[in-house]
Amino acid sequence: MRIVVWNMRRATSRSPAWNYLFELSPDLALLQEVGSAPAFIREHFQCAERKAAGKSGKTQTFSTCVFVRGKLGQKIVLSHKLPWVTKELERFDGNLVGHTADLEAGSRLNVISAYSPAWPVAGDHLSGVDDSPIKLKNNPKLWVTELLWAAMHNQNLNAKEPWAIAGDLNCSETFDFTFSSGNREILERMEALGFTKCLRRANGGLVPTFRNPRGGKVAHQMDHLFVSHPLIKKLIRCVVGDPEIVFSGSMSDHLPIIADFKS
Repeated sequence: MRIVVWNMRRATSRSPAWNYLFELSPDLALLQEVGSAPAFIREHFQCAERKAAGKSGKTQTFSTCVFVRGKLGQKIVLSHKLPWVTKELERFDGNLVGHTADLEAGSRLNVISAYSPAWPVAGDHLSGVDDSPIKLKNNPKLWVTELLWAAMHNQNLNAKEPWAIAGDLNCSETFDFTFSSGNREILERMEALGFTKCLRRANGGLVPTFRNPRGGKVAHQMDHLFVSHPLIKKLIRCVVGDPEIVFSGSMSDHLPIIADFKS
Protein backbone atom coordinates (compact mmCIF):
# COMPACT_ATOMS: atom_id res chain seq x y z
CA MET A 1 0.00 0.00 0.00
CA ARG A 2 1.35 3.41 -0.96
CA ILE A 3 0.40 6.83 0.43
CA VAL A 4 1.51 10.00 -1.34
CA VAL A 5 1.27 13.43 0.29
CA TRP A 6 1.80 16.53 -1.84
CA ASN A 7 1.15 20.25 -2.00
CA MET A 8 0.73 20.62 -5.76
CA ARG A 9 1.04 24.42 -5.87
CA ARG A 10 -2.35 25.04 -7.48
CA ALA A 11 -1.78 22.54 -10.27
CA THR A 12 -4.39 22.66 -13.02
CA SER A 13 -5.54 19.68 -15.05
CA ARG A 14 -2.84 20.49 -17.62
CA SER A 15 0.04 20.39 -15.14
CA PRO A 16 2.73 17.70 -15.63
CA ALA A 17 2.49 17.15 -11.87
CA TRP A 18 -0.48 14.84 -12.48
CA ASN A 19 1.56 12.59 -14.76
CA TYR A 20 4.24 12.36 -12.09
CA LEU A 21 1.64 11.60 -9.40
CA PHE A 22 0.16 8.87 -11.56
CA GLU A 23 3.61 7.36 -12.13
CA LEU A 24 4.07 7.20 -8.35
CA SER A 25 0.99 4.93 -8.33
CA PRO A 26 -0.51 5.81 -4.94
CA ASP A 27 -3.32 3.85 -3.38
CA LEU A 28 -4.11 6.98 -1.38
CA ALA A 29 -3.11 10.55 -2.25
CA LEU A 30 -3.55 13.34 0.29
CA LEU A 31 -3.18 16.54 -1.72
CA GLN A 32 -3.18 20.26 -1.04
CA GLU A 33 -3.45 23.34 -3.26
CA VAL A 34 -5.14 21.47 -6.10
CA GLY A 35 -6.44 23.71 -8.87
CA SER A 36 -8.13 21.05 -10.98
CA ALA A 37 -7.53 17.39 -11.76
CA PRO A 38 -7.52 15.83 -15.25
CA ALA A 39 -10.04 13.25 -16.40
CA PHE A 40 -7.55 10.37 -16.43
CA ILE A 41 -6.91 10.87 -12.70
CA ARG A 42 -10.59 10.94 -11.88
CA GLU A 43 -11.07 7.73 -13.87
CA HIS A 44 -8.73 5.88 -11.52
CA PHE A 45 -9.50 7.51 -8.17
CA GLN A 46 -12.51 8.47 -6.12
CA CYS A 47 -12.06 11.98 -4.81
CA ALA A 48 -13.20 14.20 -1.96
CA GLU A 49 -12.26 17.84 -2.55
CA ARG A 50 -13.20 21.05 -0.82
CA LYS A 51 -12.08 24.62 -1.37
CA ALA A 52 -9.64 25.87 1.27
CA ALA A 53 -10.57 28.92 3.35
CA GLY A 54 -9.09 32.26 2.38
CA LYS A 55 -7.72 34.88 4.74
CA SER A 56 -10.49 37.34 3.85
CA GLY A 57 -13.21 34.83 4.66
CA LYS A 58 -13.89 33.86 1.05
CA THR A 59 -12.81 30.47 -0.25
CA GLN A 60 -9.60 29.97 -2.20
CA THR A 61 -9.51 28.97 -5.86
CA PHE A 62 -7.75 25.71 -4.90
CA SER A 63 -8.85 22.64 -2.97
CA THR A 64 -7.65 20.21 -0.34
CA CYS A 65 -8.21 16.66 -1.59
CA VAL A 66 -8.34 12.98 -0.73
CA PHE A 67 -7.85 10.69 -3.75
CA VAL A 68 -8.56 7.00 -3.18
CA ARG A 69 -7.86 4.05 -5.44
CA GLY A 70 -10.83 2.14 -4.11
CA LYS A 71 -13.92 3.38 -2.31
CA LEU A 72 -14.24 6.71 -0.55
CA GLY A 73 -16.30 6.38 2.62
CA GLN A 74 -18.12 8.76 4.91
CA LYS A 75 -16.91 12.21 5.83
CA ILE A 76 -15.10 12.55 9.15
CA VAL A 77 -16.76 15.44 10.97
CA LEU A 78 -14.32 17.38 13.14
CA SER A 79 -15.57 19.02 16.33
CA HIS A 80 -14.52 19.99 19.85
CA LYS A 81 -16.11 20.44 23.27
CA LEU A 82 -15.53 24.19 23.00
CA PRO A 83 -18.18 25.62 20.66
CA TRP A 84 -15.90 28.32 19.26
CA VAL A 85 -13.36 25.68 18.22
CA THR A 86 -16.07 23.71 16.43
CA LYS A 87 -17.13 26.88 14.59
CA GLU A 88 -13.55 27.46 13.47
CA LEU A 89 -13.29 23.85 12.33
CA GLU A 90 -16.42 24.44 10.25
CA ARG A 91 -14.85 27.59 8.81
CA PHE A 92 -11.75 25.60 7.84
CA ASP A 93 -13.71 22.60 6.59
CA GLY A 94 -11.94 22.94 3.24
CA ASN A 95 -8.53 22.81 4.90
CA LEU A 96 -9.10 19.63 6.89
CA VAL A 97 -10.69 17.09 4.57
CA GLY A 98 -11.32 13.81 6.35
CA HIS A 99 -12.95 10.56 5.17
CA THR A 100 -12.87 6.85 5.69
CA ALA A 101 -11.26 5.02 2.78
CA ASP A 102 -11.45 1.42 1.61
CA LEU A 103 -8.43 0.86 -0.58
CA GLU A 104 -8.18 -1.65 -3.40
CA ALA A 105 -4.95 -2.72 -1.71
CA GLY A 106 -7.12 -4.17 1.04
CA SER A 107 -6.83 -1.65 3.86
CA ARG A 108 -9.49 0.50 5.51
CA LEU A 109 -8.22 3.81 6.89
CA ASN A 110 -9.38 7.01 8.51
CA VAL A 111 -7.61 9.79 6.63
CA ILE A 112 -7.31 13.58 6.80
CA SER A 113 -5.68 15.75 4.16
CA ALA A 114 -4.58 18.90 5.99
CA TYR A 115 -3.60 22.33 4.76
CA SER A 116 -2.58 24.87 7.39
CA PRO A 117 -2.05 28.23 5.65
CA ALA A 118 0.87 30.55 6.35
CA TRP A 119 -1.45 33.00 8.12
CA PRO A 120 -3.02 32.60 11.58
CA VAL A 121 -6.61 32.07 12.61
CA ALA A 122 -7.96 35.54 13.34
CA GLY A 123 -11.01 37.75 13.11
CA ASP A 124 -13.37 39.94 15.08
CA HIS A 125 -15.46 36.87 15.89
CA LEU A 126 -12.61 35.62 18.08
CA SER A 127 -12.39 38.84 20.07
CA GLY A 128 -12.56 38.00 23.76
CA VAL A 129 -12.29 34.25 23.14
CA ASP A 130 -10.01 32.36 25.51
CA ASP A 131 -7.85 30.36 23.12
CA SER A 132 -5.41 29.19 25.80
CA PRO A 133 -6.82 25.63 25.95
CA ILE A 134 -5.56 24.90 22.44
CA LYS A 135 -3.01 27.63 21.66
CA LEU A 136 0.69 26.80 21.53
CA LYS A 137 2.76 27.75 24.56
CA ASN A 138 5.56 29.13 22.44
CA ASN A 139 3.64 31.08 19.80
CA PRO A 140 1.39 34.10 20.40
CA LYS A 141 -0.90 33.30 17.47
CA LEU A 142 -3.41 30.57 16.72
CA TRP A 143 -2.99 28.38 13.63
CA VAL A 144 -5.03 25.72 11.84
CA THR A 145 -2.59 23.13 13.20
CA GLU A 146 -4.01 23.79 16.68
CA LEU A 147 -7.57 23.33 15.42
CA LEU A 148 -6.54 19.98 13.93
CA TRP A 149 -4.88 18.90 17.15
CA ALA A 150 -7.91 19.94 19.21
CA ALA A 151 -10.29 18.09 16.89
CA MET A 152 -8.34 14.85 17.16
CA HIS A 153 -9.12 14.69 20.87
CA ASN A 154 -12.74 14.04 19.88
CA GLN A 155 -11.85 11.10 17.63
CA ASN A 156 -11.50 7.44 18.55
CA LEU A 157 -7.80 7.07 17.86
CA ASN A 158 -7.89 3.51 19.17
CA ALA A 159 -10.38 2.42 16.54
CA LYS A 160 -9.76 -0.75 14.57
CA GLU A 161 -9.14 1.27 11.42
CA PRO A 162 -5.75 3.06 11.52
CA TRP A 163 -5.34 6.78 10.97
CA ALA A 164 -3.27 8.72 8.45
CA ILE A 165 -3.15 12.50 8.82
CA ALA A 166 -0.96 14.37 6.38
CA GLY A 167 -0.37 17.50 4.41
CA ASP A 168 1.28 20.88 4.23
CA LEU A 169 1.20 22.12 7.82
CA ASN A 170 3.41 25.15 7.11
CA CYS A 171 5.50 24.19 10.12
CA SER A 172 9.06 22.93 10.29
CA GLU A 173 11.39 22.35 13.21
CA THR A 174 13.91 24.52 11.39
CA PHE A 175 11.58 27.54 11.67
CA ASP A 176 12.18 27.61 15.42
CA PHE A 177 15.78 28.57 14.74
CA THR A 178 14.95 31.34 12.27
CA PHE A 179 11.82 33.46 12.36
CA SER A 180 9.03 31.74 14.32
CA SER A 181 8.48 29.51 17.32
CA GLY A 182 6.30 26.64 18.42
CA ASN A 183 6.83 24.44 15.38
CA ARG A 184 8.45 21.63 17.33
CA GLU A 185 5.56 21.86 19.79
CA ILE A 186 3.07 21.24 16.97
CA LEU A 187 4.84 18.02 16.05
CA GLU A 188 5.24 16.91 19.67
CA ARG A 189 1.51 17.37 20.23
CA MET A 190 0.74 14.98 17.41
CA GLU A 191 3.21 12.48 18.82
CA ALA A 192 1.55 12.76 22.24
CA LEU A 193 -1.76 11.76 20.61
CA GLY A 194 -0.09 8.54 19.47
CA PHE A 195 0.97 9.47 15.94
CA THR A 196 4.37 8.78 14.41
CA LYS A 197 6.08 10.89 11.75
CA CYS A 198 6.83 8.55 8.88
CA LEU A 199 9.69 10.50 7.29
CA ARG A 200 11.57 10.79 10.57
CA ARG A 201 10.96 7.15 11.51
CA ALA A 202 12.22 5.90 8.15
CA ASN A 203 15.17 8.28 7.79
CA GLY A 204 16.27 9.01 11.35
CA GLY A 205 15.83 12.77 11.14
CA LEU A 206 14.27 15.75 9.45
CA VAL A 207 13.87 15.45 5.67
CA PRO A 208 13.37 18.80 3.88
CA THR A 209 10.36 19.02 1.55
CA PHE A 210 10.12 22.72 0.65
CA ARG A 211 12.21 24.85 -1.70
CA ASN A 212 12.58 28.43 -0.55
CA PRO A 213 11.56 30.89 -3.30
CA ARG A 214 14.52 33.06 -2.36
CA GLY A 215 17.73 31.31 -3.28
CA GLY A 216 16.11 27.94 -3.91
CA LYS A 217 17.45 26.32 -0.74
CA VAL A 218 15.70 23.15 0.39
CA ALA A 219 15.99 23.22 4.18
CA HIS A 220 12.50 23.03 5.71
CA GLN A 221 10.20 20.06 6.18
CA MET A 222 6.79 21.71 5.96
CA ASP A 223 4.99 18.56 4.82
CA HIS A 224 4.25 15.70 7.19
CA LEU A 225 2.70 12.25 7.25
CA PHE A 226 1.48 11.08 10.66
CA VAL A 227 0.10 7.58 11.13
CA SER A 228 -1.29 5.75 14.14
CA HIS A 229 0.34 2.74 15.76
CA PRO A 230 -1.34 -0.03 13.74
CA LEU A 231 -0.03 1.51 10.53
CA ILE A 232 3.48 2.52 11.61
CA LYS A 233 4.18 -1.14 12.36
CA LYS A 234 3.69 -1.82 8.66
CA LEU A 235 5.91 0.98 7.35
CA ILE A 236 8.43 -0.30 4.79
CA ARG A 237 9.94 2.97 3.61
CA CYS A 238 9.20 6.68 3.41
CA VAL A 239 11.03 9.03 1.05
CA VAL A 240 10.46 12.27 -0.83
CA GLY A 241 10.02 12.66 -4.56
CA ASP A 242 12.85 13.36 -6.98
CA PRO A 243 13.86 17.05 -6.65
CA GLU A 244 15.17 17.07 -10.21
CA ILE A 245 11.81 16.01 -11.57
CA VAL A 246 9.66 18.19 -9.30
CA PHE A 247 11.67 21.39 -9.14
CA SER A 248 13.22 21.40 -12.60
CA GLY A 249 9.82 20.64 -14.07
CA SER A 250 8.28 23.52 -12.08
CA MET A 251 5.61 21.15 -10.78
CA SER A 252 5.60 22.51 -7.23
CA ASP A 253 7.77 24.13 -4.58
CA HIS A 254 7.01 21.12 -2.36
CA LEU A 255 8.32 17.58 -2.76
CA PRO A 256 5.81 14.77 -2.38
CA ILE A 257 6.13 12.33 0.50
CA ILE A 258 5.97 8.71 -0.65
CA ALA A 259 5.32 6.05 1.99
CA ASP A 260 5.03 2.31 1.42
CA PHE A 261 3.32 -0.04 3.89
CA LYS A 262 2.75 -3.75 4.07
CA SER A 263 -0.83 -4.49 3.06
